[in-house]
Order: sequence, then structure tokens, then C-alpha cells
Amino acid sequence: MRILTTILFLVLTVFLCSCEQQQAAPDIDPRLGLECFESRRTALPPGTQYEGIGKLAENVLTIKVMNGVAVETLDCELNPDGTLLDSGR
Repeated sequence: MRILTTILFLVLTVFLCSCEQQQAAPDIDPRLGLECFESRRTALPPGTQYEGIGKLAENVLTIKVMNGVAVETLDCELNPDGTLLDSGR
């Protein structure tokens, strides 16, 4: 029993150490990422979850979503004022 417990703790430690540290995207309103996700939700499979902002480059916001199998990225274009393009705002 002790050997199984030790193996379990070692395996869990390896999994935890292999996780990437998420870096916060500087100077980006977190609500913008959620708005991007909500604007694309109907095209995503049921159960897809918002994971966070990936990056902001020029007028494109990239967010990360988990589709149940893997983390994917989605791009949303921004207006010059920093709002989502075609967001109705």
C-alpha cells in the first residue's frame, strides 16, 4: 500500500510540475476576453469553457478556450476604440 501511495504522489507531482504558468496579459480589460468568448459561443461545441486572454496584437484579441479535449485559441477583431468589432456597442 505504501508503494502505491508513493507512486500516486510522484505521478501527481509530475503532472503539477508540467503545468504551464499562466501569464496575465498586461493592460487588457479582462471583460473584453469574456465578451469575445460570448460573441463566439454559438459556434463552439457545448461545454466549451473560457480559459483566458492569450494576447493582444494590433487590433486582434486572442483568447484561449477549452473544448473538452484541448485548449484552442480564438481571435476577435477590435475597433480602434478597443471594443469588439460587431459587438453591438
